[in-house]
Amino acid sequence: MALLLAVKAITQENREFLAQYDISVVTPDTITDEQLPEVLISYAWDTEIGHKILANPESKLKWIQAQSAGVDYLPLKTLQDRQITVTNASGLKAVPISQTVLGYILHFARGLNVYTTRKHWEPFTDQYLMSELPVLVFGTGRIGQQIAHAVKSLGGVVFGVNTTGRPVEGFDATYAISDYQEALAKSQVVVDGLPGTKETENFFDEHFFQQFNQLFLFINIGRGTTLNQDDLLSAIDDSRVKYAALDVTTPEPLPMNHPLFERPQILLTQHTSWGEQESAGRVGGLFRLFEKNVPSFMANGTFVQNVVDLDKGY
Repeated sequence: MALLLAVKAITQENREFLAQYDISVVTPDTITDEQLPEVLISYAWDTEIGHKILANPESKLKWIQAQSAGVDYLPLKTLQDRQITVTNASGLKAVPISQTVLGYILHFARGLNVYTTRKHWEPFTDQYLMSELPVLVFGTGRIGQQIAHAVKSLGGVVFGVNTTGRPVEGFDATYAISDYQEALAKSQVVVDGLPGTKETENFFDEHFFQQFNQLFLFINIGRGTTLNQDDLLSAIDDSRVKYAALDVTTPEPLPMNHPLFERPQILLTQHTSWGEQESAGRVGGLFRLFEKNVPSFMANGTFVQNVVDLDKGY
């Protein structure tokens, strides 16, 4: 019988599903030292227990189901060397995240940011339609595609950036990450949905912000490491960027009195863009993704979706 370490909670119904494939379940509270090398699957990741498992030369670990779309917190080089497959949660929270992004845009485009704090009668009409604010999304995966769908549903124009510039359904046009300048020149909103890798670290820096006179809105729902926050603050202060909405930052949580808290032009949602009621919590609904890979993995060690390229880190 195969052993699964359930780092995140699973239901009795989930356990019954796993039992059909001869998979038994242990949790961080119940696992014994003798069971550590027997773990074949880790459902989500516990750094302390994971280190112990990987340190054992007899470890049978072959599959980690990450609890998030980004996997930069995992020991990717070690996992690659040990030929351990990682599947991520890409797409799990695409709908709520896309609705948050739409909310960011409308918050500023419709002047709600002004009216939120106004305590006297003074009409504010410097407002925009979605069609007047072309959107450029860096990252055309499931979250990016859902953002594009949301923008298009309100009549907006949306461009996408990915590694090669390959066309992706839902975008008016796509561009390679090495050649995005044409799209940037046509855009008023930039959405950072990049994964956290060595190649994307501080991608949005002073050089990036120097490429336009005034961007209406910069959004980050990707990884905090992809943005140089000091450079964004400079761009905000000299009006190259009018507004910003950040769901992710470096570090998290931000310390009190951090400059990002002090700028009225910046909206911080503190890594909660994924929130929803039906599948509450960051990993709400994760098992629905995970279970799609179980039959093929148990049959022949293959996967049908969400496999991470450990070379690329996403």
